Amino acid sequence: MEKLKKLIEITIKLSSEKNVENLIGLIVATSTEFLNCERSTVFLYDKSSQELYSYSGIGINKKEIRFPISKGIAGYVASTGETLVIDDPYNNPLFNKEFDQITGFKTRNILTVPMRNIEGDIIGVFQILNKNDDKFTYEDIELSKAFASISAVAIENAHLIEELKRQYELLQKAFLELQQAQETIINQEKFATIGQLASGISHEIKNQLVVIMAVDFIRKLYPDDKKILKYTEYILEARNRILSLLDEIRDFSKSKEYEKSKIDLISLIDKTIKLERFDKDLNKINLEFKEPDYKYAFALVNQDKIQQVLINLIRNAAHASEPKSTIQLSLQEDENNWIISVKDEGCGIPEEIRDKIWQPFFTTKSSGTGLGLDICKKIIQNHNGEIYFESEVGKGTTFFIKLPKFL
Repeated sequence: MEKLKKLIEITIKLSSEKNVENLIGLIVATSTEFLNCERSTVFLYDKSSQELYSYSGIGINKKEIRFPISKGIAGYVASTGETLVIDDPYNNPLFNKEFDQITGFKTRNILTVPMRNIEGDIIGVFQILNKNDDKFTYEDIELSKAFASISAVAIENAHLIEELKRQYELLQKAFLELQQAQETIINQEKFATIGQLASGISHEIKNQLVVIMAVDFIRKLYPDDKKILKYTEYILEARNRILSLLDEIRDFSKSKEYEKSKIDLISLIDKTIKLERFDKDLNKINLEFKEPDYKYAFALVNQDKIQQVLINLIRNAAHASEPKSTIQLSLQEDENNWIISVKDEGCGIPEEIRDKIWQPFFTTKSSGTGLGLDICKKIIQNHNGEIYFESEVGKGTTFFIKLPKFL
């Protein structure tokens, strides 16, 4: 249980690092303590040159190391996909004594495992040297495999983020060209190009999200632990919302129908607020729901999509607000509609940008995509509803979502 807890902590730590070189340094640093060894190294596979290369290794003051995949212990593991334990490396023909001779390090034993992505392809090799308390055990092998798997996903994610940044720049460029285009047919063609780019991004992120399904394994390990079941359920629900959001980005230039059912908006808002209390961006924000007097508020909606809109508006409100501010949600009605409001005490929206906030790619955030409100608007329009806002600079903003009642 202690090892599992530590492995989860390491997973969170690795997933927060987005720079590949820094990430590999972090993998090396955390693995030596976790696996109780003297040294570890990550060798990545360069498919184009058929080489393995290493950014760093604890105690090795050298620049990048490169060698053919056909050589050495790491090359053997990368080529065959086998896990290799060597207790007497100096008598093993695969072992290269050169590194020990240069550094003065004495290699006693070696454990080497392949690093695979979620498709099962080998992206590198993870190697640890000199178990501190004698020899590598079966448990060490299994823990090393798990560590290598987690590390591989983190490395792929870091590479993916770099690619996402590049794709995002292409998206921005495509949209700028769209703004300059005068004819409708040209606009439609360029939106199709954006849709194709977004589709590629969506596909890659979905691949990475497969790792989240590992929470099912945790649920099976602790079927009677209500807290674990609760938190893993939140993780799986978040994954489903991410997948739904990716579909929305991919299809943002198209009209799309959603599957809808009779949903109680009071329950949906309450559930969303409970979920958002886990959002680190809301740690210092008071989030309240002013519940109405009526017991139910039924509407014909796609629950995930309306929750996606609410989460987006809540997060926007948090980003515009000072710590210890309050974001208040409420539900009102008129003759034919339910009206959800999200009110903050933030900086407000200046008059000069109020007409721009619904435009795709317009954002005032340094890290925003500018697609959030555009997607929200499309979702609400698809529900035959309306979304609008009122704002006063220095006092705050209130967004309103109007949805038809369903009796």
